[in-house]
Amino acid sequence: MTRPLFVAMTNSVSPDHDEEFNHWYNEVHGNDLLSLPTMRSMVRYRALQQITPGGQEPFHKYLAIYELDDPKAAFDALIERRSTFTMTDTIADPLLISYVPIFSKTVR
Repeated sequence: MTRPLFVAMTNSVSPDHDEEFNHWYNEVHGNDLLSLPTMRSMVRYRALQQITPGGQEPFHKYLAIYELDDPKAAFDALIERRSTFTMTDTIADPLLISYVPIFSKTVR
């Protein structure tokens, strides 16, 4: 069964802070979020390029996708425990979205 997703699109505050930002996200923040009871996995990506001809560069350089069992329980736990998380001043304003599956198809 396909699980609901939590998606975070992020940037560091400047390219000079990318290394520090990525270390924090991978080693600290990811662990904080994965300690929540219904979070199952996290995968992070870095944008390569805009694929639409003539399009602009992607606004967000980084994408994190979290699989979770229960979005409401995950976000309730996040709100309850967020004051215990170690944050950083190297993160720019993120875009956070939760998705639930509506269709799934696998061919291979």
